[in-house]
Formats: sequence, structure tokens, C-alpha cells
Amino acid sequence: MNELTTERTMTVSEVAEVLNLDERTIQRTIKKLATRLSGVKNSQGGYLLNELDVTEVKLELEKKFEVKTELEQLRIIAQAQQFMTDMIERLSEQNDEMRPKAEFYDQVTDSTDAIDMGTASKVLNIPGYGRNSLFKELRDQGILQENNMPYQTYIDRGYFRTIEQKFTKPDGSTNINIKTVVYQKGLDYIRKAINEAEQLK
Repeated sequence: MNELTTERTMTVSEVAEVLNLDERTIQRTIKKLATRLSGVKNSQGGYLLNELDVTEVKLELEKKFEVKTELEQLRIIAQAQQFMTDMIERLSEQNDEMRPKAEFYDQVTDSTDAIDMGTASKVLNIPGYGRNSLFKELRDQGILQENNMPYQTYIDRGYFRTIEQKFTKPDGSTNINIKTVVYQKGLDYIRKAINEAEQLK
């Protein structure tokens, strides 16, 4: 059976130092607990407290103060440091997982250039909406015309623009193809329009 020894003793100043409190606070607590303590006075009239007495004093002080010995404080600091280390590791793992998506999104949002509808469908990543189904939905909503060109009002709002692409046929003739591309504002608008349409279904 483990019992606290009554042989080792501490002075009031030693107890105060260990508990990080003022000596007068320790002395007042000792006087209050005088009948419960077995401590003796030394030749200079000061208290000598055995381990049982120190424990009694500490327990009493904990009712009013947040009393922690240096060892307990170090243990709390170590636990806090371990918690922060674990948190940093978790955040680092999440960051590694999200970095490719974030870099791709940043490339799109930070660019002043528009992207084609195929890339737009990948960026939007809305289930069931690939390039062709995205064109169809935007035609059904009256945003794009039958030839997949945006109506002028949506170009004026800065959602889309059209670009001319020249290509040469095998017979040597040159043709012009009109391509619809989307700005970041347009991506946001398309996402909102599709979400609203899905909610009405």
C-alpha cells in the first residue's frame, strides 16, 4: 500500500514557490487548516509541512485558485503542444488533398480569359451535366440560342463571349466556326441557374 511519507518536509516559501503563490496566501491557508495539519514549527517559528500537509493545503487552495505545480504546468503545456502538432498534421493532410483542386480553381478564377464549354462542365462538376447536356440545358433555359451562341444580353453581362475560329477543309476552302466560351461570372451564373432548375424538378 502506497502511503505519503511524513518524513520529508517543506517550508512555507518552498510550498509557495512550487504552487506559484504568495507566501502570505500559504500562511493564511495553514492557519485556516491548523487543526487538520500535523506540521510543526521550526526554530524560527515558521511552519514545516510534511507531504500530507502540503497536499491538504493544495486541495484547499484549489477551491479558490487554479493551483498547478510546475510539473503539472509542464504536463499541460506538453499536452497542448501535442494537440497543436496533431492539428497541424491533420490540416497539412487536408491541404495536400485540396491543393490540386484549389490550384485548378485559382487558374480559372484568376484568369481574365474565358474557358470553353467542355472545360466549364468539368469546373462546375454538376452530376449529369457534361458538355452536351450543359449546352442543352442552357438552350432550354433561353440562355443560348439554337446554334449554342449566347443571347446578347448574357454577353453584355460579362457571362460569355464568342470567338471566331478559322479552319481549312480537306478541299482547301476556309470556314469560320463561332465558339462560345465562358467567363468566371458566367460559371457562377450557370451553376445558380442549374441549381434553381434542379430544385423545380
